[in-house]
Amino acid sequence: MAMTCPSTSTSTSMCRLLISSFLLLFFACFMSNTPVHGAGQAIAGYHTFDVSSLLPKNKCSAPAAGQTVLDIPPGGHAGLAITYNYGPCSRSGRKKSTTRIFLQDQSRVRSINDKSFTQYSTQESVADRSPKPKLSLNEDGNFLVDVGIGRPRNNFKLIIDTGSQITWVRCSSSKKRENHSFNPSLSTSYSYGPCISSTDTNYSTTYADMSSSEGVFGCDEFTLDPDVFPKFQFGCSRKIKGDFGSASGMLGLAQGEKYSLLSQTASNFKKKFSYCLPPVENNKGYLLFGDKAISSSPLLKFTPLLDPPSEFDSLGFYFVELIGISLAKKRLNISSSLFASPGTIIDSGTVITRLPAVAYEALRAAFRQEMLQLHCPSIPPPSDQKLLDTCYNITACGVRYLKLPEIVLHFGGEVEVSLDPAGILWGTEDRNGACLAFAEIPDYSYGLTIIGNRQQVSLKVAYDIEGGRVGFGNDNGCMN
Repeated sequence: MAMTCPSTSTSTSMCRLLISSFLLLFFACFMSNTPVHGAGQAIAGYHTFDVSSLLPKNKCSAPAAGQTVLDIPPGGHAGLAITYNYGPCSRSGRKKSTTRIFLQDQSRVRSINDKSFTQYSTQESVADRSPKPKLSLNEDGNFLVDVGIGRPRNNFKLIIDTGSQITWVRCSSSKKRENHSFNPSLSTSYSYGPCISSTDTNYSTTYADMSSSEGVFGCDEFTLDPDVFPKFQFGCSRKIKGDFGSASGMLGLAQGEKYSLLSQTASNFKKKFSYCLPPVENNKGYLLFGDKAISSSPLLKFTPLLDPPSEFDSLGFYFVELIGISLAKKRLNISSSLFASPGTIIDSGTVITRLPAVAYEALRAAFRQEMLQLHCPSIPPPSDQKLLDTCYNITACGVRYLKLPEIVLHFGGEVEVSLDPAGILWGTEDRNGACLAFAEIPDYSYGLTIIGNRQQVSLKVAYDIEGGRVGFGNDNGCMN
């Protein structure tokens, strides 16, 4: 039925105003009930999924819009390209190893869920009796960004981690830039010791796989293109144990009042940042800071950041309210209380999402039922990994394009996030199989639900710490 207005000028103006208001209200209501999607938007609860997309890629794709400094308008904020630490865009020559990734992922989950996990060591500084920072998260690093350190500037690849507060870089006294190392003596702007008051001179960082980094705090010019911070405190690591891959160190994006990047750059970036993690290793994503991190996606949907349980109060994790899961447009029979105690965090360093046993079993059963209808033969998990237990020979389904059931995560604030197909399936290294990319919280753990980076791919995830919220947006596979 068409809407018409009377012919008199006054009545016509009022009528048009009412119609405009009605249409805006209708659009707002419609959008509030529309899920946020990754790159692959589902239709009627199903993705049309190209099986060949799980095959390894040999060539890095061209940079997407939003990934380079050239895309940033004058006065805008930093945009850094994100790459996997393996594959053609990493320039490291490393190949994807599921065995390695999952072993380290299990170590990280064990650390996060350790009830006795502490942010600081008990050793006290002789200088000021302040606690020495001591982290315990596993880090080979899934995603890397380039940052500039020193004057003249040198670029270093750092692991992005929302579970770490300290930023540190591998240091060396070599006159050549060997082993991805920073030489403080070659920077005219470097100063030894902390530039944040009440800070210990030394730091020690130990990870769950027993790799570690030890060194001293220093200050230097720190560049997050195009922004430059003349006095940024970071750890200068002189002793590293273990394998950090092609990374030179860590970019700590956890919340924190002293050492964190977010606190040190708050006057510029207002404790706001966002990222889009690429769905496959031959694509690039991006990391944004400041107002641009939020304003560049006007259709972001926000869920509140929650206060952490007391055991995790000083760790800087991002707690959110996960209240349910849907598969193929059907809400699973899962109580929201399962995700509430001890809570749910969103984490850039964990790979595979961990769910409470009852929730995982419900999701697995519903997924298996859907896959039966596709006539895809189930297969045992690969012998070199036991983390994922629901696997299929997708090359034997008889079709190139699968009707893959959509998975939606429901958050507080009426936020619905539809996962990209790459966040639903994990391809096996034999190129024939794929497994449901979720796992059960291990029995030995404290019980935190963790939303891993695999489920975040292709989405824009925005953190507004001062606003107390986390947003999700459709970013077309990190192409917007």
